[in-house]
Amino acid sequence: MPIQELDEMENLIGEVADEFGDVMKQLYDEEPGFFQYRSVKTGETKFYSTKATWNAQVDAAGDEFQEALKELVEKFEVRLLQGEFA
Repeated sequence: MPIQELDEMENLIGEVADEFGDVMKQLYDEEPGFFQYRSVKTGETKFYSTKATWNAQVDAAGDEFQEALKELVEKFEVRLLQGEFA
């Protein structure tokens, strides 16, 4: 069984992905300027993303990030088993 499918490793990968998502969601509240711009015509402040759309984007990125972490763990497991670090 590949290491990334072991319960403990899956849990750790999930925790890292969840923490990534939590930190990125906090960014909206901590740095609102990243998500807004001032209209040249009206001078009105507008938003590139609402908090809801940002959170949805973060969730999608978090899912992809978790899959990428699993693939990275598998890559290093294979390299290790092939003796690349000997």
